[in-house]
Amino acid sequence: MSEREKKLLLFLGATLFIIVNLIALNKFYLPRLQEAKTAKSTAESDLNMANITLTQAELYQPEMDWVEQSGTVASDPIRARSELQAYVRKQAVARRLEIKDDDILEYQPGDFYGRVKVSFKVTGREQDVIGWLTSIHRVEQRQVVTKLEMKPQSGDLTRIDVEIEVEKWIIPAEDV
Repeated sequence: MSEREKKLLLFLGATLFIIVNLIALNKFYLPRLQEAKTAKSTAESDLNMANITLTQAELYQPEMDWVEQSGTVASDPIRARSELQAYVRKQAVARRLEIKDDDILEYQPGDFYGRVKVSFKVTGREQDVIGWLTSIHRVEQRQVVTKLEMKPQSGDLTRIDVEIEVEKWIIPAEDV
């Protein structure tokens, strides 16, 4: 083999080596590098979101502690309405009030909590009614009287007619 053929063979070998390396670079290395860059940027954005969430959690920690201490559990609206109605009815019966009418009002869903309402019309002595109202207005349990109408009875001034709406805030169950 002549000197010229050796140089040509060496040149072709080097060219083939460079071409094979370029193909391997484009086929294997660059896609993996791009995947790594994408994974890195995704991880950085997840980290930023986690930091934002952490700062918001610190901001809302007192409210979260209050919800946790108040024994809030997720419940479905139908059960919560019937429990609220039973509780208000039980308190009225315990105070010897005459229940004229009671009704379960429409559930009002929200983003983070829902509201269930019941309506009652009762008649009784003023002292009994006031005791009943203080027993069912329970802010620590997220249960409040939102509407109250009191009218004295025309025939008996010791008795009053009361119409109320009681509202309770609940955390809706996920499967409802």
